[in-house]
Amino acid sequence: MKRMMHSMGLALMAVIPSFIAVSVALAHEPTAHVHGRATLEVAVEGGSVQISLDSPLDSLLGFEHAPRNEKERQSVREMSRKLHQSDRVFVFTPQSQCRLDSVLLESSVIEPGLLAADSDSNARKDHDKRPVNSVDTHSELSVTWHFQCAVPESLQEIKVQLFQQFPALKRIDAAVVGPKGQSRARLSPKSNQLKW
Repeated sequence: MKRMMHSMGLALMAVIPSFIAVSVALAHEPTAHVHGRATLEVAVEGGSVQISLDSPLDSLLGFEHAPRNEKERQSVREMSRKLHQSDRVFVFTPQSQCRLDSVLLESSVIEPGLLAADSDSNARKDHDKRPVNSVDTHSELSVTWHFQCAVPESLQEIKVQLFQQFPALKRIDAAVVGPKGQSRARLSPKSNQLKW
């Protein structure tokens, strides 16, 4: 009996790490595609700040397919213009003197030229075209902003103004990794500040 209990204990010890690994993997699966919601990840290290947004295209454009006509292409250009104007999307603690270094917008259904900062220019309309997924599906937009802050020790908060720019966006699940550790917040049009 004692030997059988010992064998069962060893068997359980062998299974528990696998169970934990599966639980951890499931906990880190991407969140479901829900219109009106987005995720925002903020990483602060020294004077460098990286902000990443993942959102259903519907929450930013009102549709989730490759633009089919000039009106939809213009909507994509307008969305792109708003997201490239980082001072209208994020307000940093003024004393931190944070300035935009770069912005990258990516989608599987929109040509990169339409997402570029100068997408209205003729040179960009034909530049960097690649095949896009034209199947009507739940499509996302990923945006990554890089900022440099001259006085990073003054950076205490970021006001997220995406709700004002994109009224169909109702909730942002945010995660921050910074000098004071990690935190999470649920942002909304009425509660749009990340503080640490």
